[in-house]
Amino acid sequence: MNGEYLIIYLVKNHKSGISMIYFKSITIAFLAILLTTLTGFIVWASVESNVLTGFREVLSSRWGMATLVDIYISLTFIGIWIGVIEKSVTKGIIWTLSLYFWGNIATLIYIILRVLKSSKPTEIFLPSK
Repeated sequence: MNGEYLIIYLVKNHKSGISMIYFKSITIAFLAILLTTLTGFIVWASVESNVLTGFREVLSSRWGMATLVDIYISLTFIGIWIGVIEKSVTKGIIWTLSLYFWGNIATLIYIILRVLKSSKPTEIFLPSK
């Protein structure tokens, strides 16, 4: 079962017996693994050179520039999604700026915070009513 089907299965079966505590535990464990992996790669890369040197190297090629544009467009949409979820332009702007600075570390932290606050799986990704 791949990740997409696992999420659909868990959401559909939430009412039929999968406890929210179990769902939260598995989700947070998975997100923590991703956060640790990403942080580890950032530290590993930082040992070789500082972030500004790496940034200059990325910008030295067209593919590097295209990748950065792609990432920042994605981060902008994640920031907009957060603003919609939180029903707050201010929070959306603050999270978008955090995303620009911290990248997907901020995304993972935000989703962990949503998981902790949620009482059902759909509340993680959809605005509460």
